[in-house]
Amino acid sequence: MEVILEFDFKLDKQQVINTLKSYCEIIADDEIGTLYDKLLPVLYERVQPAGMFSIGEKAEDFTFNVIKDYRQLVYCIVTMGDKITEKVNEFFSYAKMKEGMVLDAMAASYLFEISSQLFEHIYAKAAEMNIGLSRRIAPGDGEIPLWYQKNILDILDSKNFLGVYVNEDFMLTSLRSMAYVYGADKDKPLSKVDHDCSRCPNKDKCSMRNE
Repeated sequence: MEVILEFDFKLDKQQVINTLKSYCEIIADDEIGTLYDKLLPVLYERVQPAGMFSIGEKAEDFTFNVIKDYRQLVYCIVTMGDKITEKVNEFFSYAKMKEGMVLDAMAASYLFEISSQLFEHIYAKAAEMNIGLSRRIAPGDGEIPLWYQKNILDILDSKNFLGVYVNEDFMLTSLRSMAYVYGADKDKPLSKVDHDCSRCPNKDKCSMRNE
C-alpha cells in the first residue's frame, strides 16, 4: 500500500476555459480568465490532495472481460477533500453562479491532474517490480460497473485512511474523488499511457481528452 500526500499544484488555464465553453454560454472567455486568476488562490487554499494505490493479485470478484489477461490489479483512489466542494456550494448559495461554475471547472481539472501525478508513482513502482500496466479502468465508464468502486475502496481501506467511502448508490461520499484500477502483469509491456481517450464513452464531449 502506498499513500501519496505531496502533489504539485499545476493547472491548465486553457483547459479550464475550454471545459466551461463546452457547456456554459453565459461567461465570455475573457471573464473566465479573470475569474480563473481571482479564484486560483481559493483553489490552492482549499484542496487537500491525497492518493493511494495497492498492487495485488486480481480479486475473485473481478469477473469482467476487460483486462482479463492481466493477473494482478493496481487499486487506486485520488481525492482533494471536501473543502473545495463546500466553497463551490457557498458561491452557488449566494447566487454567485459564475464564480461557482469557474471554481467547479478548476477543481475538476485539478482532480485529473492529481490522478496523472499519481500515475507517475504507479509507473515508477511497476518499473521497479518489472511488471507491465494496462490503461486506466474506472467503474461506471462502461467496462466495469459502478458498484465496483466499493470493492476498490474496501481493499484500500480508504474510509480509515482518507475518510472516503461509498453511499448506498455506490457513489463516492467525497465528490472530488476518483477510484479506478489498472491491470498489471509481468508478461505485459509497461506503457506510459495512463488513460486511453479513444476507448472512453465520453470522448466526444470531454474537453480534457488527449487529442
